[in-house]
Amino acid sequence: MVALRASERLSRAGVAHRLILHGGTDFQPEPFVATFRAALAAAPDACHLGPYVRDDLPRLMAPVDWVLAPSVWWENAPLVIQEAFQHRRPVITSAIGGMAEAVRDGVDGLTVPPGDDFSLAQAMQRAIEEDGLHDRLSAAITPPVTIAQAAAAHAALYRALLDAPATPRIAA
Repeated sequence: MVALRASERLSRAGVAHRLILHGGTDFQPEPFVATFRAALAAAPDACHLGPYVRDDLPRLMAPVDWVLAPSVWWENAPLVIQEAFQHRRPVITSAIGGMAEAVRDGVDGLTVPPGDDFSLAQAMQRAIEEDGLHDRLSAAITPPVTIAQAAAAHAALYRALLDAPATPRIAA
């Protein structure tokens, strides 16, 4: 809801933007869905495209300049940030938990206080209006380690540990 409230603020201020929301609501409780629909209706420059599958990511990321992850939860390893970085998209996210650890404010993305739609709207407006910001932040993105790279590193560590000489133990 934070992103929708921020989009509504920008729309009321006349800031041209487009907020595209992906993800399903199938398993959300009805009060949440009703609140979501009302917030979406109040944000004329936002649209909800519904659920997607991982194979859709390259096509969905192609027209995107920035990825928003304004979660109010203490996410520990937010996949959406890794996916954004994989596609070299800077992220605007909440300065909380794993999101704050994954995004370096002003380096490869922007961080805002969690739940603060005013600050999120300001960061979105900065992303829209500040010359060179997108290119500078995109260039500083470190692509995440792939599953194959992580598996190879773990296998190499395991082999190195197996090959290491045993450490002598001294009895007390």
